Amino acid sequence: MSTPLIPQLLDSGLAAIQLASGDGVKLRITHIALGDAGYTPTAGQTSLQHEIVRYPIADGKSVGPRQLHLTALADDSAEFWVREVGFVLENGSFLAVWSSPSRALAYKQAGLELLLAYDLTLAGVPPDSVVVQSTGAGLSLHLAEELASLAASAVAGMQVDLQQDAQLAHYGQELSVVRTHLEELNQRAMRSEIDHGSRLARAEEAQRQHGNQLLALAESDRQTSQRLDALASQQTSEHANLLALHAANSAAIVDLQNHYLKGVTA
Repeated sequence: MSTPLIPQLLDSGLAAIQLASGDGVKLRITHIALGDAGYTPTAGQTSLQHEIVRYPIADGKSVGPRQLHLTALADDSAEFWVREVGFVLENGSFLAVWSSPSRALAYKQAGLELLLAYDLTLAGVPPDSVVVQSTGAGLSLHLAEELASLAASAVAGMQVDLQQDAQLAHYGQELSVVRTHLEELNQRAMRSEIDHGSRLARAEEAQRQHGNQLLALAESDRQTSQRLDALASQQTSEHANLLALHAANSAAIVDLQNHYLKGVTA
């Protein structure tokens, strides 16, 4: 299907129309110029902002007082997104320009024929003041419609692919952020585990030292008990010796007393 365009009519185009109308001559559009700059056209510009290719009009006709249907065949090696279209008069000046800052019109692929089919509406000009000069290539309008439809479908598919690529890139960025967050969490967990292991090792060392201290205290207590037992045994032995000595002394005193009494009575 054809792409309907309402381009910006240029001041130079209006001047050419006025001059031709005064002379009773109709202006002829001979070429379509394509570029890849996206913007809002102004009446004061005289050409495309970044023209890449220019094709002669292969076929066309008037479908209304101010509406033209025209086709051109793009079959060279240029490859780019079509974002601006210019309609060139036979003297080389531009009649009108279409462009959009937000969308592409088509994709021109190298090595693949692209049939350009446009319905051009020229508002604000005298009726039938502009006609189409074709090369007589004999492109049928029916075939042009079918090829243009295929081209539009291909462009739509390319745009879907680009949108999917953009979504995949966005998901890839989100996945990268998630992976970075997971790595940070993993590092934090590892540091926490290391800190926990260090604290556990310190606690085990403190427990071991405390156990050693308890063992040392128990050994000291055992040795103290042994010394106390030895002292008690020594005291018991000394006490028995003292009792024996006391008993011996008492017996000696008794013997002395008896011996003394015997001496007195004698």
